[in-house]
Amino acid sequence: MSNTNDVFKDFHISSHAPLNGLKRSKCPTCKASRMYFCYTCYKYVENINIKDLPTIKLPFTVDIIKHPKELDGKSTAVHAALLAPNDVRIYSYPVFPDYSKVKDELLLIFPSPDSQPLEDYAKVKENSCLNPLKRATHIDTSKLTPLKQRRLQSDSTFDYEAQFNNKEGQLSSQNGAGLPKPNFTKVVMIDSTWNQVHGISTDERLKGIRAVELTEQSTLYWRRQHNSPDYFLATIEALHAFLRQYHEIFIGPYDHEYDDLLYFFKFFHEMVNRNKSKKPGKGHQKT
Repeated sequence: MSNTNDVFKDFHISSHAPLNGLKRSKCPTCKASRMYFCYTCYKYVENINIKDLPTIKLPFTVDIIKHPKELDGKSTAVHAALLAPNDVRIYSYPVFPDYSKVKDELLLIFPSPDSQPLEDYAKVKENSCLNPLKRATHIDTSKLTPLKQRRLQSDSTFDYEAQFNNKEGQLSSQNGAGLPKPNFTKVVMIDSTWNQVHGISTDERLKGIRAVELTEQSTLYWRRQHNSPDYFLATIEALHAFLRQYHEIFIGPYDHEYDDLLYFFKFFHEMVNRNKSKKPGKGHQKT
């Protein structure tokens, strides 16, 4: 069994001391008895001092569309709503906002056939005149899908940077730091199992929203989906991974600005592993 401290050693996550020794108490909204927070109202319980817990400000707003059969108590989407309360909203499918007039401002985190790397969703300099070969060679191909890598290698005239343009083909200057600006202002995520996700992703109301693919990384989630690959991330992991990439592309070197999004994820990861280690003969099993 992996040491929890080792798997989180590269993250800067706030102390869990405010959570230690707490007992169940009421949700301030629905009055149900909960531990730590209410997973239906997305509120902390009454005996937690909210000032002792981290709060994260995101560079954009996030809508999470949750499948109705996704168990509330097992969903990590609630972690995002608690830790970034001013920027995250959760909706239970089929109820979610009308995006028909703002689709050009949205980005859907979903590995669809049409999804692109995050680098694609940037505005470029109006006077950009790099030739096609230079456009191809300055791209970090390690973050591209195998298909796009082969395309760049086989076609030196492929104008990859042209895909940085927004839908109307308008060009925009870069920011003062010399970094590109994103051409979206809101992110949409789907919170469900892999078997459930297509019921939401194929909804007519989400068609036409540009999709982004994340750089593959292995999940640390203890509730692994049956027969799913390691890179199927929990919702809070996917949001954290996206924010890290966003920061590196559009803001600058990442300095753990969003690691506290994994605050409860790490806490429960440690709890699960402690409980497993206490069960004779169970310590060797995978989470």
